[in-house]
Amino acid sequence: MRIIRPDPVQTHTIVQAMYAVVSAEGQIEPIAIEQESIVAIQRHLLHCEEPISLSDRRLPADLAERLDDPSMRLEVVRILAMLPILDGVVTARKAAVVEAAAKQMGVVDLGLTLLRQGVKRQFKRMAFGLMGRSVAYYWSPTGKARLRDWLDMLRIMMPAIPGLYELMTDRSLLKRYHALSELPEDTLGYALHRFYTTRGFPLPGEPKSFPEGWSKHEIYHILSEYETTDPGEMLNAAFSGGNTNVLCMDLLMLTLLQFQAGFQVMPGPAPKGALRPDAFFRAVARGAATTVDLLDGWDLWTVLELPVDEVRDRFSVPPLSANERHALTDCNALYSA
Repeated sequence: MRIIRPDPVQTHTIVQAMYAVVSAEGQIEPIAIEQESIVAIQRHLLHCEEPISLSDRRLPADLAERLDDPSMRLEVVRILAMLPILDGVVTARKAAVVEAAAKQMGVVDLGLTLLRQGVKRQFKRMAFGLMGRSVAYYWSPTGKARLRDWLDMLRIMMPAIPGLYELMTDRSLLKRYHALSELPEDTLGYALHRFYTTRGFPLPGEPKSFPEGWSKHEIYHILSEYETTDPGEMLNAAFSGGNTNVLCMDLLMLTLLQFQAGFQVMPGPAPKGALRPDAFFRAVARGAATTVDLLDGWDLWTVLELPVDEVRDRFSVPPLSANERHALTDCNALYSA
């Protein structure tokens, strides 16, 4: 996502549009999690120190006039597209308001496609779409889908194929990752090696490992300081979605569908009602403020020999406050090196 800084009039317009979505323009009474999310979005994504509450639940007719910047329009539509998921139902009535807002502003975005699929419960189509888009940006270390990356997907999706695990073993890559353990303990490379080994994850290059590009996911955990527990994974996905443009809505919407709405979109836990709005949208904002998009052709090997704190400073990762650390500890979501 991109950081937007609406003026007071624009903020009022965006907040009214959010209330229009969660209420289906006054047809449905917003529930607590929706109201909490609107407050958190104002605080963290609209930079509104004193969040406002509105009784007008109509979609503003002058959205395009008041939100005249194309970048702001796009990010507003992305925010609106997440809202129908929050009640765990993903209704057509709320999605229709998002569609109307996007039409007013002339915005076309993947988030709208994902929202339509969510309304229709087309979760397999959604998952396959994510997998296809992930090959280049998340599975490949280069930002371009290679034959090896497609084979890696095949290896993980169909592990029963005889000999495929052994065929995909990359001993030179494994040796390179083992060497990270010899770096100073404060470096990102050492932290990455320790991340894999202390959690029992196979290192890249081992037969049962995820593709090397997935190391960027682990780097996100280290830089964001969100743990690999269910609450931590949800926040790490929020941070990652905020950080990147290429898979932004895939990460944000599929995470909300699985962890908040409880739909089984991807393999893994689907704990309904797991959203903590303030922490989630704070994580999105932290990712957006991070100046290097880790999924857009970034080469992790350029910084692995640097201290973790220096990498965070270079990339402008917003630090966690003491209160945030306490809250994350309480919900078992704070990263433990």
